[in-house]
Amino acid sequence: MRRIDYKGEEYLIHTRSGMRVIDALREHNIAATCDCDHKENSTGVCKVKWPKDTAFLLTAPTEFERKVLGTEVDQGYRLSCQAIFK
Repeated sequence: MRRIDYKGEEYLIHTRSGMRVIDALREHNIAATCDCDHKENSTGVCKVKWPKDTAFLLTAPTEFERKVLGTEVDQGYRLSCQAIFK
């Protein structure tokens, strides 16, 4: 089980390799939404806070995430539609 913060709520979720974080949230009946077009636009509505000590479990942040989240990426924030479990 992995601990994740989505919209100020903390959840424990089961994950699988190759699964996007947003899909894991939805599998646990957490109403995760996303407005990213994966190219240019996003309000960051699918943003999650991931514990930095387990960041190695996810793929590296994408350029799109860095563009949308800026320095928040360094604080452990990710776009759940972009972050994939290794």
